[in-house]
Amino acid sequence: MKKYIGTRQLEAEPMTLGGFVQKTGRNPYGKDIENHEETEQGYYVKCEDGYESWLPAEPFEKYYKCTDTFLDRLHIEMKDLYDKLDKLVAFIDSGKMDEVVTDNYQKFLLRLQQVVMGNYVKTLECRIGCLDGAPNAPFNQMSFGVAIEALKFGLAIRRKGWNGKGLWVIKQVPAHIESDIVPKMQSLPQSAKDLILKGKGFIDYTSQCLIYNENTGHADSWVPSISDMFAEDWEIVQ
Repeated sequence: MKKYIGTRQLEAEPMTLGGFVQKTGRNPYGKDIENHEETEQGYYVKCEDGYESWLPAEPFEKYYKCTDTFLDRLHIEMKDLYDKLDKLVAFIDSGKMDEVVTDNYQKFLLRLQQVVMGNYVKTLECRIGCLDGAPNAPFNQMSFGVAIEALKFGLAIRRKGWNGKGLWVIKQVPAHIESDIVPKMQSLPQSAKDLILKGKGFIDYTSQCLIYNENTGHADSWVPSISDMFAEDWEIVQ
């Protein structure tokens, strides 16, 4: 036989066995009800099709989670993800992956899955933190790949391990500079302006980054070093 996972949505509220019988006139245990107390804790349940029933507290709380609010659903999503990530990490770190998976590309995909799921967990933790009253819940210990996504979104980033304080990196917003603006640009020498105006006559700023020093106000062009690209200590500047 094959394994199946069932999901269904319902409404429920805590109610004793006696309360359910009194409310609905129905007996969920049949003849066996004599072996149960009226004070037995459980839940009055209403299914999507309108069917009403009663479930004891222990099995109900084992199989059903409250999804009444968006925050409830985020907590459930994070718990499920943690459970799956823990199993994946155990599979990889125990050496079983090397026994079962022989193809290096497949091994890489499993490692990548671990990294992506780890970042997914961090993302959910930050979202939950924001909803719980910490509006600037930090996403710390980022890889450079994640930091690039922050740059593309317009956020400033820095490395925790940088010796210089007050340094951060931004990605300049793409901009189109028309010919009437070029002569007024302070950042270009006259020779460059002349060459631009002889040519296309405009400038299209595309993808470039600046590193800004808030202590001096200096901004310089920036490209990452090898150590920057492999670092895991990137953070968003709030």
